[in-house]
Amino acid sequence: MSKTKLLEFLRNTMSMTDVYQPVVVKELLLHGGQRTKTELAAALAAHDIAVQEYYERIVMRWPKITLTKHEIIDYERKTSVFRLLPYPEEPELRNEAILVCEEKIEDWFEKKKSRERAPEAGASVRYEVLKEAGGKCQLCGIAAEVRPIDIDHIVPRSKADKHGKVRLNDQLIEVNDRENLQALCFACNRAKRTSDDTDFRRRGKLVRDRIPQIIEASGRVPIISELKEQALRAALYDKLSEEHAEFLRATYRATKAADKLNELADIIEVALAFGAQYDANEEEMLAIVREKRKTRGGFSKGYYYCGDH
Repeated sequence: MSKTKLLEFLRNTMSMTDVYQPVVVKELLLHGGQRTKTELAAALAAHDIAVQEYYERIVMRWPKITLTKHEIIDYERKTSVFRLLPYPEEPELRNEAILVCEEKIEDWFEKKKSRERAPEAGASVRYEVLKEAGGKCQLCGIAAEVRPIDIDHIVPRSKADKHGKVRLNDQLIEVNDRENLQALCFACNRAKRTSDDTDFRRRGKLVRDRIPQIIEASGRVPIISELKEQALRAALYDKLSEEHAEFLRATYRATKAADKLNELADIIEVALAFGAQYDANEEEMLAIVREKRKTRGGFSKGYYYCGDH
């Protein structure tokens, strides 16, 4: 194989929709040309902004609170630096502490595996769950192209009885029953605690005003309910998340500019509907946009604020 083939691919052939390809190649270059799938997955996670932001929030909650309370660490807000207070100066003590940490981590994973030995949902069931969810998180609406989507047990497996059954909607079903599964993104699934049994699945969605008429013209009979006040506002919140996810999906799939503009138009339409909920018509909303642009500017310059000196 030509020695220049890799450079030729990297410089001229590689087409990117995310950082995945160069991260994988770089990892292989740094480690003698070989890495396991677990090692490569860890490298990709380290370059995923959503994953980083999620764990930045995590580290500032339970680890920071608990370890600070026990005077194991402190945190300097100005520099965002954590410090280990009882830091062992002797290498032997440091190595012993590292070994204890590794043992604790391994024990935790073993316990987690034993809790999750119930048979997993089959591939066909997983496909049906993702299909019903439209390939999006059923809580925040983000698309699978942007953030990995997990199959979540609504009633957690930890609540299953000795026969592997859980109670959902007053019915006793198998923990891996299709009715006990929903699609949640990486961040939402990890934010959902093991004791939480909230069903985030949406059984319907808000549609444009002429959609019922279009469905009827096709010979079908739509089942429609008309939402008002708080119910409508809640549906608009869901619709905004849905349209935002559709726009991200169009962006990450490198579709035509016209497709992205169509998705942006849907976001604007939902925003205008929200404005109507607060007694502002389209012209009044656009007047607010123009006034804010006049006093504070728009976002066309690309200025990114990082703090003060």
